[in-house]
Formats: sequence, structure tokens, C-alpha cells
Amino acid sequence: MTDLLVVAGAPGSGKTTIARLLHAELGGALVNVGYLREFHLDNEWSNASPREESMAFENLLYVIRNYFRHGYAPVIVTDLLDFRVQEIPVHFRHDNFVIATLVVHDDAELKRRVLIPERDSGYRDYASSIAWNRGLIERPAVQNEVKIDNTVADPVGAVERILALIASV
Repeated sequence: MTDLLVVAGAPGSGKTTIARLLHAELGGALVNVGYLREFHLDNEWSNASPREESMAFENLLYVIRNYFRHGYAPVIVTDLLDFRVQEIPVHFRHDNFVIATLVVHDDAELKRRVLIPERDSGYRDYASSIAWNRGLIERPAVQNEVKIDNTVADPVGAVERILALIASV
């Protein structure tokens, strides 16, 4: 059984939707780091300092370990910054973890998703999202990471691929 499942990707890639579906399927605990950030960020996503981000990540590590200690598995985490995703293998090297990174191979589609008025995160910087997504596509995968093409928004299909991935680990 996977103890930790990280659903990663750029804004607009489908992380929140897919994490919610996985949580409904698997149970455990769901931690959306984006919601945690809302306590520190304004609507423009502009006032977080590196110190606050570091503190929030340290708190997240504690929360995940506490869930493990109390028997919750899997812990599903979504909306981490990419450099934090790349640290997961270091912090959880003694645990069973999987990183499912969602990528979108069409910049226009990603822009459309980021600009959807109903988008719950408030994030609207599509240029940054596109740059982030390109970086994810180009960087080598880290330990236990699989990149999943979510260009055609198919949350059910993505969840099925992630469940198959978890079953094979």
C-alpha cells in the first residue's frame, strides 16, 4: 500500500480535481497545500515570503508524519511547488510513496484552464503556469515519479492510471 501519494503539476493541470477523486476512491487523508497557502496569500498570490513557504513546508512534513502515526494511509498531498516535489524522495525515503505529476502538452489548453472564471484557487497567472508546466515536462523524473499527460482533461482516466500505478508499486 502506498503511504503517500503526491499529485503534482502546474496550476490548471487538474491536480485538485484528480486528488479529490483519488481521495473518494482511496480514503485516507487529503491535504491540499494550496488551501493552506490561502492563509498567507492575497488574491494576487504575491505576498508569501521564502521564510513563510519554508515554515509551511516544515509544517506539512509534520502533518503527514502525524497522519502516518495515527494510521491514515494513503495521505494524498497536492499543490506543492515543484522544488518541494523534488524533495519528497529525500524526506520520505523510508516510506512507500508515489508522485503522479500531471502535465499538459498544449499551452493554449493550459491557459484556458487557468483563466476559467469558476477556478477555485484564484490563480490566474497563465504565463507562469505555462512556464512551470514546460519545466515539469523537461526535467527528469525523480524517484517514484510518473508524469501523466492530462492534456485532454480526463480526470477519470488519470485516476485509473494512478490507481494502476499504485497497485504496481
